[in-house]
Amino acid sequence: MREKFGLKSLQNEIKLERFRTMSEPVLVSKTNGVSGKLYIASEMDRMDKIGYDCVAACVNDMAALGAEPLFFYSNISCVRPKADKIRIIEDGITEACEQAKLQFAGSEIVELPDKYAFDQYELAGFIVGIVDQKKKIGLKRLEDGDVIVGLTSDGLHNNGYVLAKKQLFLSKGTMEVYYDTLGGTLGDLLLRPTKMYQKCMKHLLDTEIEIKSCIQVAHGGLDRALQLLLHDEYGAVVKRRTDTIPPLYQMLHKDGNIDLQQMRRTFNMGIGMLLIVSEENADRAAEYLEETGENPIFLGLVESGQKIIRYLE
Repeated sequence: MREKFGLKSLQNEIKLERFRTMSEPVLVSKTNGVSGKLYIASEMDRMDKIGYDCVAACVNDMAALGAEPLFFYSNISCVRPKADKIRIIEDGITEACEQAKLQFAGSEIVELPDKYAFDQYELAGFIVGIVDQKKKIGLKRLEDGDVIVGLTSDGLHNNGYVLAKKQLFLSKGTMEVYYDTLGGTLGDLLLRPTKMYQKCMKHLLDTEIEIKSCIQVAHGGLDRALQLLLHDEYGAVVKRRTDTIPPLYQMLHKDGNIDLQQMRRTFNMGIGMLLIVSEENADRAAEYLEETGENPIFLGLVESGQKIIRYLE
């Protein structure tokens, strides 16, 4: 298929000598899809960053483990592939892989005429990384008073596009309208590329500040991400912050008539990554994150005596 479309050849080998210093190297893998965002990108004929989004989501999962990404594979499914569309998707993948210093190892291009509508595409990504087992994030026990830190997102990332489209009655025309409150068109904000947190997480790990838990906000919105961050074993007290919610979410809440509880279940609410550090390390961690251009937000505190997440106004 690659030869048929005149696509460049890809490498799927990588040398592992530099990882010999790891005491217990472990391979880890993750997979992500961008179906909801891809549907809107396809409708607006703006698919140049959709491959980037898929890679970024996978790279963020590696960053949340403290792992270095090695390989990225993709699966592109459609009724009948078009060479120009495949190139556009792969150009976005290549851009993100180069930014993350990650090997783009290949795409499986699958024709499924009985499953998809004409000119509809589906994209899924699979990533393999490596981490020293002793330094893997998420192995530490949480304690009362540990601080939950949020890192801001660049838009919805890969969350909630189906609900947004349904509630805002999105069409190509409505997404091209400029809103003063948003500082751009709705389409521009919805299709903003997913932010990668690899650089800031590596910088924080290099300081040897202990990151007790970390997770990308994806696959279920902020509420579910908090539960996963707490391993479904701990509770927390979290402040509902309205001052840090970007205008796009206010539009979804008010114009889309989506209540705040549903918003938190579906969208990232402007937070793309969550992590937990001890209270004594919280201020220093925030300073190191700020050095990489991040704007860390203290969201709440861990409570070890219960599994309930309590929200304060």
